[in-house]
Amino acid sequence: MSRSPSPSAHSPPSRILELMMDNSEQIQVDLDNLPTDQTEFEYLLECAQDSSALSREYTKIAQGYWRRGLLQNAKAVVEGGIQKLKGSKRSQELPSLHYLLANLSLSHAHEAPKMVLSPEEVKQDRLASSATKNDFLAEATTHMNAAAMAGDTTGTTEILSFLTRGVHQLASRQLDEAAASFDGVLSKSSHNTVALLGKARIQYSRRQYRESLRTLQTVLQLRPDCQPDPRVGIGLCFWALDDHEKARMAWERSLEVNPENTAATLLLGLCAMNHSKGTGDDASQEDRQQSFIHGSKMLSMVFKAEANSSLGAAAASALAEVLDRQGLHERSLKLAERAIQYADTLPVVSDAQVRAARSCHALGLHEQAMRHYTSAAEGAPTKALAWIGKAQMHLISDELPAVIHALDTLLSQKGDCIEAQLMLASICALLRPALSASDAMAERKKARDIFEKILRTLYQQPKNKNIQDRVEDADMQIDVARLWQSESIDRATKAYREAVRIQNVAGVLDPRVSNNLGVMRHLEGDLTAARDAYQDAITIGASSTLPNVDGIITTIMYNLARVYEEQGDANKAKEAYDKLLGKHPEYIDAKIGRARMLINTEKNDEAHQWIKQAMEAEPTNINTRAFYTWYFYNCNRFKEGADFTSASLKQNSNDVYNLCAYGWFMHHSAREGRQRTEEANAERLKMFTRAASSFINALTHDPACAVAAQGLAIIVAEDVLDSWAPGKGTIDAKARTNAREALLALTKIKESLNDGSVYVNMGHCYFVRDEFERAIECYETASNRFYHGMNASTLLYLSRSWYAKGTKDKSFTAIHTALQFAQSALHIQLHDKSILYNVAMIEQKALEMLLSIEDMSKRSSDDLERAIEHAKHAQKLFNSLASDDAKNLPYSKDIADQRRKYGENILRKADEHLANQQKHDMESESQVAAARKLREEEHERHLAQIAAEQAAKHQREEALREARRVARETAAQWTAAFKDESEDDEDRKLRRKTVVKKDKVKAEPGGSGDEATAPKRKRGPRRKKNVDEDGDEPMAELSGAEDGAPKHPKKARPKKRLVQDEEDHDDEEIKKRRKIIKSKEMILDSDEDLFE
Repeated sequence: MSRSPSPSAHSPPSRILELMMDNSEQIQVDLDNLPTDQTEFEYLLECAQDSSALSREYTKIAQGYWRRGLLQNAKAVVEGGIQKLKGSKRSQELPSLHYLLANLSLSHAHEAPKMVLSPEEVKQDRLASSATKNDFLAEATTHMNAAAMAGDTTGTTEILSFLTRGVHQLASRQLDEAAASFDGVLSKSSHNTVALLGKARIQYSRRQYRESLRTLQTVLQLRPDCQPDPRVGIGLCFWALDDHEKARMAWERSLEVNPENTAATLLLGLCAMNHSKGTGDDASQEDRQQSFIHGSKMLSMVFKAEANSSLGAAAASALAEVLDRQGLHERSLKLAERAIQYADTLPVVSDAQVRAARSCHALGLHEQAMRHYTSAAEGAPTKALAWIGKAQMHLISDELPAVIHALDTLLSQKGDCIEAQLMLASICALLRPALSASDAMAERKKARDIFEKILRTLYQQPKNKNIQDRVEDADMQIDVARLWQSESIDRATKAYREAVRIQNVAGVLDPRVSNNLGVMRHLEGDLTAARDAYQDAITIGASSTLPNVDGIITTIMYNLARVYEEQGDANKAKEAYDKLLGKHPEYIDAKIGRARMLINTEKNDEAHQWIKQAMEAEPTNINTRAFYTWYFYNCNRFKEGADFTSASLKQNSNDVYNLCAYGWFMHHSAREGRQRTEEANAERLKMFTRAASSFINALTHDPACAVAAQGLAIIVAEDVLDSWAPGKGTIDAKARTNAREALLALTKIKESLNDGSVYVNMGHCYFVRDEFERAIECYETASNRFYHGMNASTLLYLSRSWYAKGTKDKSFTAIHTALQFAQSALHIQLHDKSILYNVAMIEQKALEMLLSIEDMSKRSSDDLERAIEHAKHAQKLFNSLASDDAKNLPYSKDIADQRRKYGENILRKADEHLANQQKHDMESESQVAAARKLREEEHERHLAQIAAEQAAKHQREEALREARRVARETAAQWTAAFKDESEDDEDRKLRRKTVVKKDKVKAEPGGSGDEATAPKRKRGPRRKKNVDEDGDEPMAELSGAEDGAPKHPKKARPKKRLVQDEEDHDDEEIKKRRKIIKSKEMILDSDEDLFE
């Protein structure tokens, strides 16, 4: 709101209202930002009074406050306008302001309770105001009467008067009068959507569903964005016409148009809840579970948005049933009381009454439960749950005639109620001392007839699952057997046998049923069957948790002895009797064993009674006292356990078990003392000292006691471990040293104490030393090896370690792993809100961490998208946690709300980061693709080069093989030629030798002196022909070897050259041929170059 010295020359914005003051000044009022501060608001009222404002201006200002839900401010503005216009020249504008006040009262009525429970009736949901819907409707009537008295209504004011009266009459359930009012509007303006909506609602209330559907469709055609959304009414009409699919489509479309439409959300949530209860073959268990979760969420959204309205009442009634099934009876009762007070339809009120009664019943508030059941039965006479609940309340009060009367009343109106029939038959089957013999016989006959009717119906309708589930009840079969056992043993035996079968299927066995079956067989004379039944009963009784199992087994043992006796088996009969007589009521070991069985089934109170009896019988028994100590520790009763252990140590101060137990009790008490006053710290120090002394004393008596050693190790590291608590400072060097010393001890302890706690404590020490990987290994060992992944504390330790590692390394994968472990812990402890807070914190931290990474190559768009989804889910969790009204929350609601606001900020930044990251990833992918393409091309070129080289090599090898072949053939030819030439030389030498001999004969008697004295010329040794110049064997010889020639051919012996002149011609010819051979050898040597 601002003031200007003179009127503006420009037209004001559409949402700015200008008020002209008496001194010609102009006030601008921002209708979208009206003041809420009381001082500023009063100043606005004064300015309006001093201005020339008329009803139009006052109406706009009031509507601005109305839109924001500030009804009191709007009412004050209108009243100020009425005060100003009253008695002025513009008094004809007063009716419109009075009608506006009436509509404000109607809006108040919409948010007001239909009724307010008295302090005696309400237990959880006490309302701050006692004003009801009828009070505001009466106020609206007063304003409408004032409008009528203020002057005549014409034009738009007349239509406003009709609409106001119509809405008021509709809220007051005056359907005929409301129809006349809306018809009056439609006669003047046939397309008035408000009047059409009112007419459609009246038609729906009169069960004129098709007419209502057409009217609503007309509204939708005239104004598709109409509020309230006609699609909601269209869906209701389709649902009433049994077209549920179209109904859901209409409501889903309504949510698409306006996601904040609570009416459509409510109806879809109820549809999902109904689907979750479906028993059809087409509905799987998983689908029903998902529908239940989805419906619960939608109903919760409606209740949060419309807690003070009839819509919120419907949602609260449905949620009350959900919470009641979960065992949250107090919260269920609160929602049911809210539904009772705000519901404006009888069916919703009746359902809420029943749910409130059931919660009171579970909480032991029987008087309040009876009141609610009675109110529900009066409001809905055919509501079976109300009558059955009322009968149960009478049964608790031992008012059996009233029980029978209530059930008879229900069956007279709803005779097919199987549950009521079974309950009535069971009540009639009871023996009541007040009944005469004839009345008792009549009641028993009535009970038998009802049971027979139910069984007959089941025989006629074998697929009736409702009847089948009720008949598959061991207690019902036992009642049937009791009704027949005095008249028809055969029918009683059949019923008991059926009861035993049902118990075997269910896995919940009762020795008394088997005993009764044995009695029936015994009476029939079938002793073998009776003996087997008794033995089965004794076996069942040995593991039974019934309160008087010893007496039951004694009875069964007696029956078994009787069977043995009647069968003539005296030895077994005597043995059975001896067992009975040998049982002593103060037998300690038997009582301790019974107590141990009960503790294993978590029946600690019953077990405690057995232990106390054993203690009373022999209070100094050390084993009994040790078992009692273990009982206190197992039940988390540490104060009592410490006192008892201290008393035990006074009797025997050297008992290692009690010393360790006392140390653990003291240690636990010291750790759980969270007060930080000086006195509390001093007391904690004393308890830690006592614990340490106790462990040291235990180690003195048993140096190998691993339990005491672990206790001391934990105490050494306790200062370090305590620093995890909120508000602690940074861990110093001394604390790290303590952790190292504790680790040294724990490492040795784990070799002798095979327990998960050792690994958990080691993980704590590693965590303190920032060795997160090793801490994770220890926690995982404890969780997987010892706790099988079902220990929530260990899972949270793993989550904490992964979270610290992810934060340190800026690793989204590590933080996501931390989230998975936290979610696993939440699944184990569904209602632990501290775990839920941790889940939200981790989800938000993932996005915060990714946004803090400036180097986009170290993150990916996929991780960023997942982190954004986690952060959005965290927003829902923080919103839920911040709006939780429960007391003693394990977190600060203010911090949760701050986290929610912080999450909104980082989510606003996330879209920009995601877009930049996606752009970066695309560029990186393109670069990687280009590099990959280059590598592929280079690889292809390399492969082509290798292929070419291999082809060239293959070609050379082929040429070499061909050359070798040719060389072998040539060598073979040379060898053959050389052989022929050698043979010719031998022939010539023989001829020459013959000639020489003849010449000798002629010369001996006389010859020329020259010839006789001429010296004989010696021939030098012939050069070998079988070795090449380079020392290799000739190719001809190789070829000959290959062709089968001898390896060493015989050489020709050298001959003496006696006749010189006859050899000249032959020698030249031989030399010529040898030159040819040598030239061949030279050519052959050159051929070998082809192989190099």
